[in-house]
This record gives sequence, structure tokens and C-alpha cells, in this order.
Amino acid sequence: MQRLELLEKFLNEKGFSDKELSDKFLRFYEVLVEWNQKFNLTSITDIEEVQKKHFIDSILANDILNKLDIKTICDIGCGAGFPSIPLALLNSDKEFVLIDSVNKKITFIEYLIKELGLKNVKAFHSRIEDFAKDNFQSFDACVARAVASMPTLSEYTLPLIKKGGYFIAYKGINYSEELENSKKILSILNSKIQSIDEFELSREEKRYIITIKKSGDCPKKYPRGGNKPRLQPIIG
Repeated sequence: MQRLELLEKFLNEKGFSDKELSDKFLRFYEVLVEWNQKFNLTSITDIEEVQKKHFIDSILANDILNKLDIKTICDIGCGAGFPSIPLALLNSDKEFVLIDSVNKKITFIEYLIKELGLKNVKAFHSRIEDFAKDNFQSFDACVARAVASMPTLSEYTLPLIKKGGYFIAYKGINYSEELENSKKILSILNSKIQSIDEFELSREEKRYIITIKKSGDCPKKYPRGGNKPRLQPIIG
């Protein structure tokens, strides 16, 4: 039987040593590989690479979530469920809402929710602009991983977040340039960078988790429709 030894070691170091939890992550891996043969969910399927670049990477923000006492989290452009499904497996007391505009990805997530018995996860097939109109300033936090640049992500996520809430973005080595380009939209949406945490995924790869705090209300016209946050990002 396969084991996720890298992940188990990482979880043990974080104080999670439950066999049932390890079994659920293994089942997540099996379902991901199985569905990936029919749908292009990820280019990463090697068992060691999935552990490092999907599971462990997703979990890196767990301490941040708990330190900030966050209970309701929205994951925009959730793809195959990263980072929210790994985080949901560790946090049964938190509620996760996953959004993606690609229906096959939401179909996969819905299957995964049933397969893993996740009672704290819901998934919706929707464009972010449409979802934001009905869920304006509803969540304690938003997370996003490998979806778009920071100016675009900030406009998509911050209108979903309550005043006093947080946007947690997973970024690579070029994060500083993206943050420089985000100053204007962060100002418009009454938000400021709170922290930047650096993690080492491997000798060659680092992960940066940017935490942005929303200190005031957003103008209700954001996010703009017509895919403008992506096609015409507010940069400056």
C-alpha cells in the first residue's frame, strides 16, 4: 500500500499524527490521479511532487489561519482543491467555500467532498464577479493560489471579505513586483499588507504567503464585471 511519507513527516512536525487524516490525504491523491486521466486538473501527478507542491504547499498557511482566528474562508479559482481541501482536512471547525468558473473542476471537488466526508466544504460553479455580487463582504478570509497577479486577485477577493478580514495569497519569487503594482487597488479597497511569510518547499523553491488586512469597506462597484480585473487590472 502506498504511503505519503513526506506529508506524514510534515504533519507530525505540525502536531497532526492521526492515521485517519493520512488515509484521507492518500485517498485525495488517488482520486486526483484517477480523475486527471479524464480531466486535465493538474500537471503534477508524481506522488512525491504532489506531496510537496500540492499538499505541503497548501498547508503552509495553516498556522496563519489559526493565529488570525479565521472561521469562514473563500477559495477563488480553486482548481483541483488547493489550498482549501488540505486546509479543510486539518480544520473541521472552519468553513470553506470553493469557487471556480470551470465546471469540471467543481464536479471533481463535489466528488471529493463526498469521498473524503468533508462536512465543512461547499463548492460553487461561478464567475468570481457574479459570486461577489451575492456574497459581498461575507467571509473572514479569502485564499488564492496560482490564480492571477496580485492586482487582479486583490480586486477579486477583497470585496468578498468582511471589514477586518484577510486576504491570504500564495506567491512565488516575484511577489515583490506584484505587490508594488497592487498599491493603488489596495488603497481603493481599504486594505494594507500585514505580513509576508517565507517558506522553503525545497532547496530550489521558496513559497511566500502574503497576508493583507482589510481595514474598511469596499466600494460596491468592485470587482468590476466583464473580466476587467484580469484584462484591465488597476496597477500603480
